[in-house]
Amino acid sequence: MTKINNYEELLAERKRVEANIVEQRLTLKAGLQDIKEKLQPFMYLLPILNIFKKNDTNHSLMSAATSVGIDLFVGQKLLSKAGWFTRLFVPMILKGVSSIMMRNKKKSSSDESLVDARLREN
Repeated sequence: MTKINNYEELLAERKRVEANIVEQRLTLKAGLQDIKEKLQPFMYLLPILNIFKKNDTNHSLMSAATSVGIDLFVGQKLLSKAGWFTRLFVPMILKGVSSIMMRNKKKSSSDESLVDARLREN
């Protein structure tokens, strides 16, 4: 890098840096597009699995205990020698599956209570 002595050199350096920034952005966009194309087959699985859906705001003691149990037992004990990718995603998937199971259990128990209430009315 040379020393800038006057205003014209400063403007030329600014144009060079801006051109470099534009080139870097284009490179990043091309890389991100390539990654999106490679991950496209996996995106079709997300609606099927429903594990990355936003959880309910109703936090119960059971869901909190399940989350802590998964973090402690699975994350630290069972996967202690696994790679970082596995240690990151397996607990997340297990939490998603357990929340789905608890939601289904809650729905079935509320459906049973509705049936019981209707039977009592008759």
